[in-house]
Amino acid sequence: MTREFRKLVDAVKEEMAKNAHGIMAANKMVPVSGERHKLPLEGREVEIVLYPALNDDGSKMDGKQPLIVGYHGGGFVFGGGALDDAMWVAVTKALHVNVASVDYRKSPEFKWKETFLDSYEALLYLADHADEFGFDGEHISVMGQSAGGNLAASVSLWNNLKQSVKLDNTVLVYPFLDVYTDPDSKGSGSLTGPMTYAMNELHCDFEDTLNPLVSPVFADECMLKGLPNTILDFSENDNLRHEGMKYAEKLKAAGVAVHENLSEGMPHGFFESGFKEPTEFEIQNLLGEKGPEIIADGSLARKAQECLAFINQHFVR
Repeated sequence: MTREFRKLVDAVKEEMAKNAHGIMAANKMVPVSGERHKLPLEGREVEIVLYPALNDDGSKMDGKQPLIVGYHGGGFVFGGGALDDAMWVAVTKALHVNVASVDYRKSPEFKWKETFLDSYEALLYLADHADEFGFDGEHISVMGQSAGGNLAASVSLWNNLKQSVKLDNTVLVYPFLDVYTDPDSKGSGSLTGPMTYAMNELHCDFEDTLNPLVSPVFADECMLKGLPNTILDFSENDNLRHEGMKYAEKLKAAGVAVHENLSEGMPHGFFESGFKEPTEFEIQNLLGEKGPEIIADGSLARKAQECLAFINQHFVR
């Protein structure tokens, strides 16, 4: 890294820290379709938004339905448990499941371990209190996109080692699985440049980057063997697709049931953006130069629906 690029990354980190506080405040105030709850974990509370399982017509389903514990994206810096409202409502309606969107601790105040612990311990708490929340505790899955895909994968790995909760599915949408490799060496795509380096450095120290709970792509066969049914969707115009495909091959070699889909022509971030009007931040930082075009021609919304249909097709209940 040149001295000039180092200065640029440091400047981006400073700006990201400022913006993160604004997004954090918005996450606390934005209206949601679900219900906000605070989980009393050890020494802290972690907020979730619980979305009820819906029928095709949008009405609430009767009886106890499965649960997806969901982890939002945002590079471990941005986003929030309440900021993917339209996406999670679409998931509850298509898959007929409850969703608990977890507002885990993020950078710059916290590093990877706190982020991971919130994600994993929220799963344990929800599994232990299934009757209280009214979902089927025998059928639980984890799901995330981008950085949330990293968390869903790492939680699934650790849970597999601990044998804590029986998971039906791990759903990964354009997951970020390799914090170790230089971002700009991952090939062309929508996640390159100083912002990606800044996110990595805020999330963890370099000596942690080969830890499979930080970079799941480096998990060995012992960690992978026995993982639940895994559904992966990759964006064609996203340089994270390579590490996702590498992870899929390692899973298959370990005997894990894997279902892969390539969303052609789509950039990173298309899934959560495709169920609503994309924000200016998403357009500028994720959807790339073709963002306005895929919004206008309807392909962004169409591909998000196709991705959801693929997940539904292979989702174990």
